[in-house]
Amino acid sequence: MAATDLNTVVSSTKDYYDGPADEIYRTIWGDNIHLGVPPERGGSHLEAMEHTNRIMAAEVNLTPGTRVIDLGCGYGATARFLAREFGCPVLGTNISEKELDLARERAKQAGLESLLTFEYGDFHKLKYPDQSFEVVWSQEAFLHGAHKPSILSECFRVLKRGGAFAFTDILVRADTPAEDRTRIYERVKSPDMWDADDYERALVDAGFKVRKVQDWSEHVAPSYGWIRDRLKANQRAMEAKVGAETVARTIEALSFWVDSAKAGRIGWALFVAERPT
Repeated sequence: MAATDLNTVVSSTKDYYDGPADEIYRTIWGDNIHLGVPPERGGSHLEAMEHTNRIMAAEVNLTPGTRVIDLGCGYGATARFLAREFGCPVLGTNISEKELDLARERAKQAGLESLLTFEYGDFHKLKYPDQSFEVVWSQEAFLHGAHKPSILSECFRVLKRGGAFAFTDILVRADTPAEDRTRIYERVKSPDMWDADDYERALVDAGFKVRKVQDWSEHVAPSYGWIRDRLKANQRAMEAKVGAETVARTIEALSFWVDSAKAGRIGWALFVAERPT
């Protein structure tokens, strides 16, 4: 992809997260803006999101000395979880200044600023030296990528030999009609979204050894249904903050995502890979 196209995509994504989405996410979704795998005993969506973090953490070797980079770190909720639970230093990168500011504030409030660093960073081209981290981590961020092979190559480059790469992403199934695909992309301003097979092939092409691919697609509709219903419950208050048209458009888009997930057009998966020694 040409540099101008890449810059356009990055700028569009930044505008999305620094715009009304920031107000909606912080108010409705909270600091942890991810999907969730519920615990076996069930529970709230908030519990499901933390349970997802625990599942992912169990797939990588986290110790107090493990250096982690969290790509597309959002408000830093996962970085705080990793630092709090495992005592490991985490560098969170993001292109949204609003999200980075809140991530730094939350780290200070939690007394974790000695373990957490948050910096502006575009995962298409990371500024860090080769083999800087033992773990590369990301959750539902690569869907915004303009050129995903470049992202995976950068992840491989900054990961130490023998290190682990764990990420989740929202998927669009390969047989999804073009019209539906366009509407799905529009909600999150994504230029392109992949299916699981696309990621598996690209991981191997980048040099990774794929250890696990786990399909979590059944949890997409409940996760986005929860967000949509909370937005509806707080509709009047949110209209005062971002406008009635934005709220109505967001509810409609979320409903389409829920319906698309139920129809098998939107999926979600965990990928765990390693850089061979």
